[in-house]
Amino acid sequence: MNAADPRPSRAETEARIAAVMAEVLETDSVAPEDNFFARGGHSMRAMRLWGELRATLGVEFDLRQIFETPTAAGLAVALEGAARPTAVRPKLTRRS
Repeated sequence: MNAADPRPSRAETEARIAAVMAEVLETDSVAPEDNFFARGGHSMRAMRLWGELRATLGVEFDLRQIFETPTAAGLAVALEGAARPTAVRPKLTRRS
């Protein structure tokens, strides 16, 4: 991240994606070029990864993207151009 561009750099994004992948895969670390599915990921874990990345990165993207680019490096590149900011959702309040 720099003063002119408040978005994180691709390396920072890769690191954040890899950290979330490691958490979802329940492993110590994942390298940027590691394939999520080769490391033990499957469709249910992909759905969890998708939700965690949307929350962590604050962007909306299609679940399909994880299947098409299953590495942290690939997702960082893909999300750079395709991601949309997550919409701010109003807090729900209970009516009496």
